[in-house]
Amino acid sequence: MPSVSTLLTNTSLVILQSHVSFSYPRPHVPNVIETGGMHIQQPQALPKDLKKLMDAAEDGIIFFSMGSAVKSADFPEEKIQAFISAFSRLKLLVLWKWENDTMPGKPSNVHLSKWFPQSDLLAHKNLRLFMSHGGLQSTLEATARGVPLIGMPVMAEQRYNVQRVVKHGYGIRLDLTNVTAQSVEWAVYEVLNNPEYREKAELLSRLFWDRPESPVETAVYWTEYVLRHRGAPHLRSAALHLSWYQYLLLDVAALLLSGALLVLIVAVVALRTLYRLTTARTSASHEQKKKKTTKKE
Repeated sequence: MPSVSTLLTNTSLVILQSHVSFSYPRPHVPNVIETGGMHIQQPQALPKDLKKLMDAAEDGIIFFSMGSAVKSADFPEEKIQAFISAFSRLKLLVLWKWENDTMPGKPSNVHLSKWFPQSDLLAHKNLRLFMSHGGLQSTLEATARGVPLIGMPVMAEQRYNVQRVVKHGYGIRLDLTNVTAQSVEWAVYEVLNNPEYREKAELLSRLFWDRPESPVETAVYWTEYVLRHRGAPHLRSAALHLSWYQYLLLDVAALLLSGALLVLIVAVVALRTLYRLTTARTSASHEQKKKKTTKKE
């Protein structure tokens, strides 16, 4: 196997799970492409029982899921009770991804399941709010579907993703360590009653889908492109073949510094020489005047 440094200099294509509608704008070299949301397709039909349940939820729906890596059933008991207490006071239907078979004290407006077709569910017209751990895939799906979000990050890049949601203005952050029934209820009503969250979410959804081709088509095209052109070395940055001091322009800085230093040395030598010559002439002139004065006396 070649070394990692060799692999880095021989990379034909970098496919990023990113898009300007969610991430920050960045300058990319030609062999770096953004295909954020590549896993998101047009909404598919929901299972009949779930569709019937959601169609009947005239007051709206909250979807609560902590993804696949974090299980909400493993939350401390006081946190689970905080969510149950907050949800029980809502008129909305709550779809909760719950990993156990039962939930003691489950409110009547809470529907449990070990799995939901998340991306399709978020596209439903009655879906009002997504409560999530802030994983990249989930956050991109919320962005694509135009759904406001309450982020409760746990690990990895989730804090960064939720922070971007907050910055873009279509969601807020809750810290699980400080979750109480009051904070959950406040967060839900804040997002639902302030139309700005929904408006920002819908704006970003339009930005997400406004592309000349789908993310999958973009990835396929550029993959085939580098295959057609034998790795497409013409797309790679010349910086890949520079040594570290060349990449940091240290050789250029050294040359400029040497030139400036040389000019400074020449200037100092010239000034010192000029000073000596001027001093010598002044001393000679004083000596001549002194001799003339002595002769007269």
